[in-house]
Amino acid sequence: MSDLRLAAARRRLAESSDQSDALEAIREIVSNLLGSEQMVLFAFDRQTANLRMVWSFGIDAQECNPLRILSDVCLRRVTRGECHVELPHDNRSGSAAKTRAFVPLRHANRTVGVLAILRLLPQKLGFDRLDMDLLGFLSIEAGKALLGSLANAPPGESEVRA
Repeated sequence: MSDLRLAAARRRLAESSDQSDALEAIREIVSNLLGSEQMVLFAFDRQTANLRMVWSFGIDAQECNPLRILSDVCLRRVTRGECHVELPHDNRSGSAAKTRAFVPLRHANRTVGVLAILRLLPQKLGFDRLDMDLLGFLSIEAGKALLGSLANAPPGESEVRA
């Protein structure tokens, strides 16, 4: 199963022809394979080292302030190239929807952005090992697919110093 999911994700990203198509591919992968329809993409600005929102799906752009979404621990981990998953603090029904994942988008051994997956669909119980493999895949392959668009994206209203 893992190989099929990774192959489908790899094929979809490889078919991307421009920034818009790469973002749509990421949205499809996260929605269909990881079970979330709320995501935000942040990019690191090379000159200022600020983190800025460049794209969101399923969440109002006004709510995409990196200071509210990324904790200090999370920011340190993704800057080092590590995926960071936050689990809910309780085991009540529906609490898995509060699980969040932060995926460093990597290129040439550096983090160029962060994909924040903010809420799982109600039927999704959390991230399993196969999901973690897919997050690792996205860290490398989505970073490659988006490198040009992240570098050329206009500054957003929400920035945070990394």
